[in-house]
Amino acid sequence: MSKLTADETFELGNLVRDAAIAMGNWRVENRSRLSRIQWDELDDKEITLLNFASGIYTCAIGMVVDDSHAPITRLQSGVKHAKSAMQHIQGFKQAVDLAAALIFFAGAIRSGNVAAVPAAIVALEDAANAIVNPSSHDDK
Repeated sequence: MSKLTADETFELGNLVRDAAIAMGNWRVENRSRLSRIQWDELDDKEITLLNFASGIYTCAIGMVVDDSHAPITRLQSGVKHAKSAMQHIQGFKQAVDLAAALIFFAGAIRSGNVAAVPAAIVALEDAANAIVNPSSHDDK
């Protein structure tokens, strides 16, 4: 079984942290469109993502991902795609869906649950694609 290197895990933590910050930036930029409940929900999700990033840093050694059949490039690509999708978020539901997918992804990585990693990657990719290409997801 192969493990992520400390550098790879640290970079993954950076990507999750950056995505959380981008989510927070979107929340601030769209504060006039959000209700207090929506604001608080996104704030909670941002904090959860930041905590997951911190946890990923903490457990950088010993994370097993090889069994998930997900190469580090796909893990990184999924988070980068989600982060770039934040520039295209049109509403609260998209923001929450993307935040939830990021939390699922980060939780699967943080826990080392190799069975959940592939599903988390797909969920993250789907959420980001639904934002970037909304018309292609209307047909589903």
